[in-house]
Amino acid sequence: MIDRYAIFSDFKDINQRYGLEGEEFTVPNYNASPAQQLPVIANKSKKGISFFFWGTNKQWSNNKSISPKLLSAERDKLTKSTTLKTALMDRRCVIPVNGFYLWKQYSKKRMTPHYFYATDEELISLPGIWEEYEDMDGKINYTFKFIEVPNYSGVTEFGDNMPAVLSKDMEKKWLDDYSSPDELMDMLTNIPKLTNHPVSPHITSLTNNSADLIKPQAQVDQLGNYTLFE
Repeated sequence: MIDRYAIFSDFKDINQRYGLEGEEFTVPNYNASPAQQLPVIANKSKKGISFFFWGTNKQWSNNKSISPKLLSAERDKLTKSTTLKTALMDRRCVIPVNGFYLWKQYSKKRMTPHYFYATDEELISLPGIWEEYEDMDGKINYTFKFIEVPNYSGVTEFGDNMPAVLSKDMEKKWLDDYSSPDELMDMLTNIPKLTNHPVSPHITSLTNNSADLIKPQAQVDQLGNYTLFE
């Protein structure tokens, strides 16, 4: 399951990449995490970047662990749950990322973080769905979650599911109001090729947020021990 990613491209590059308009916004975030307000392109406002909370906001989470169901939705459940099917049809978004992190599990107590990215594109697009909520004060909050698909890395140690990735020519169609359920589901089956490398376990701490987090590192587990596993 994805619970960290990186989005550090300049806002001008993001706007140009997706053909967006809008004011300057601050991005660089090498440790984007749940409950943070992060940039997305929503189907109801396709011309500019919106900032939605990933999963929930900080007030609602109140330092409690966040349910995985708030962070991502499995592709195979999108058409089986009425709530998810409605979101798929009415509330889709593209989450621009430079890359994302997944943990490679060697045993119950040993795992190492890896950074996934495209070698031929600075930005990649992860499909998601979004929700609108009203809090106790009457304030409207917007949240998003990623769509996950079965592991496509070829390495079972990365877990059962990974974030879906849209091919560049499918980004606008994902946001198109006229895309059918079958077309949307088809877009989640052809995953562009990604590469990955091990990175520092410092990604675990939210106080760490620098370019060093995406740099290749020797395979070190979360306890700081070097591992010989490939």
